[in-house]
Amino acid sequence: MRLTAIIVAAGTGRRMGDGMNKVLFPLAGRPVLAHVLNMWQGLATEIVVAAREQDKEAMATIAAPYGEAVRFVEGGEQRALSVKRALKALDKTKWPELISVHDAARPLTEKSDIKRVIEAAELTGAAILAAPVSDTIHWQAKGRCGEKLPRERLLAAQTPQIFRADWLISAYAAADEATLATATDDAALVMAAGYLCAYVWAKHANLKLTRPEDMVMAEAIMKQRQDARE
Repeated sequence: MRLTAIIVAAGTGRRMGDGMNKVLFPLAGRPVLAHVLNMWQGLATEIVVAAREQDKEAMATIAAPYGEAVRFVEGGEQRALSVKRALKALDKTKWPELISVHDAARPLTEKSDIKRVIEAAELTGAAILAAPVSDTIHWQAKGRCGEKLPRERLLAAQTPQIFRADWLISAYAAADEATLATATDDAALVMAAGYLCAYVWAKHANLKLTRPEDMVMAEAIMKQRQDARE
């Protein structure tokens, strides 16, 4: 199946405290974005990166080795708006059967996990990578701890999230602007449109870079993986 990978890279990285887009940060000797593009090389027929205008030049330099397989669209102020713009920019002459949405801030995703999500999406129409929740989760009630939620029924939704192209496009078309402004998960939009979604458990660490300490942890994980391969 033809698969287009949408990479959401239009964030500002405010919680990193640097002012620079975190996907431009160096990680194990390469920019974060380079690791993400590399993981999709050979799996996606096309990679569409949603980026801020001020970051496009730097990102284009990083993407240059990947040639015409990678192209850029203007990202939106919210995540879902970036995805919607990427969907509108899809090449109609190379229409994919599957579309993946992946956070550029997840550079640790292993190709073996991605392949498992692709296989599940081919079978079911929609699948996302997920992980079990290890912490005890409470429902906040007026600033105080409220009801404790059953951990065994909870999961942490990750990316990639892969869908039939027509399902994802119709889900975004059905969502109003208010919904898109607050949406942080594509699977939620797809399920709200009436489609079912399968969950694939991640077998490897799939950390999302959010704070400075996450970079330190990601470096350690990458070194551990490299040592294991040698």
